Amino acid sequence: MPEWPLVDSVQFAKQHAVERRSVAVSEFKRLAQLVLSDEGEFEVGLEGFEDSEGRPCLQLHVAGSMTVTCQRCLEPLELGIVSDHRFVLAESEQDLMDPGDEADDVDSLLADSKLDAMALAEDEILLQIPMAPVHEENTCTQPQWSSDAGSEGSPFSVLGALTNTKD
Repeated sequence: MPEWPLVDSVQFAKQHAVERRSVAVSEFKRLAQLVLSDEGEFEVGLEGFEDSEGRPCLQLHVAGSMTVTCQRCLEPLELGIVSDHRFVLAESEQDLMDPGDEADDVDSLLADSKLDAMALAEDEILLQIPMAPVHEENTCTQPQWSSDAGSEGSPFSVLGALTNTKD
């Protein structure tokens, strides 16, 4: 599939343009380095509009799944991500909204005549990945210990013997 073209963010918003694509995990360069398998796909949608105050805005939707490593059991974990995020476009840095004034699902974005929509979508996916992805509680596979490990005893038994000796 050809790369998503660069878009003029303000014109995209003012024209109420809509772009939707299915993007393979392997097409996201940074994300592909974090996953166990490049299998998986994300539905990415970008919609332009103007809000009630007439400001140009972009609505980004990403939904899909990828396989990462569970940080509890180190086995594969299918991680699903769904995100809808709105960006209010600002013509200059002075026009950017104060982060304290923004809602959780709204951010200011500096207007760009060559906005890389793929990079914006990849950024959103990366931000949605938990710091330590894990399976749900009590669903991780237990490690398989070899049967002869118990016959040797605990490696800490030597320490126990040392603490019980009298000088």
